[in-house]
Amino acid sequence: MIERYAPLPTTGFYFDVGGVLIPDKFGYDARAVFAKFAERYNWLDPDDACKIYARLQPGLDSGDVDLLRFCRAIHLEQQTFEREWLALHPVDSKVLNAIEQLVDRGYPVGLATNFCKRLLELLLKSNPVLSRLSICCSSDIRRVKPSREFFNHARQIIGTPNVIFVDDRPVNIAAARDLGWTAIQANDGWLSRFERTYLRVNCPI
Repeated sequence: MIERYAPLPTTGFYFDVGGVLIPDKFGYDARAVFAKFAERYNWLDPDDACKIYARLQPGLDSGDVDLLRFCRAIHLEQQTFEREWLALHPVDSKVLNAIEQLVDRGYPVGLATNFCKRLLELLLKSNPVLSRLSICCSSDIRRVKPSREFFNHARQIIGTPNVIFVDDRPVNIAAARDLGWTAIQANDGWLSRFERTYLRVNCPI
């Protein structure tokens, strides 16, 4: 008898972007990111850039501030910022592969994120499988994780009552679980456990 590890056909999957699809190599340290920028653009002060980012981040998340405004504030051309930021933050190919397998098996799969809308658009363009996903982005709906409004809207988008959600931040995990989602924190070894649970056997939907 073949054991089946895939979830029910009514299951949908949501993945966070920053910290899951894109691993956090800098430990949430924005200054460390801007210090990398300053290695190439020596007029950029990492401390000043970090302060500007901290001030504008809520607006970037909600969609009230666009990336152009932020780039102007740190005196860096937007196209340059985008290129350098994406080079510093590559997509995790193993997570991308897991997402592709879920999509190929017919599951509803999406991204649920507070990620900057412009950078998200660039990621979608550069990774074709991502263009096949449902997208719940905070700047589109003017609601951010971990708000109940964000998660309720995400459930409507994916169109299934049973949602498995992967995120790296405990506050978002707790909020998703409060709404009855199965929430998986992206800590050490999470992907191996995820694959054993949901991708071990290729079960038809």
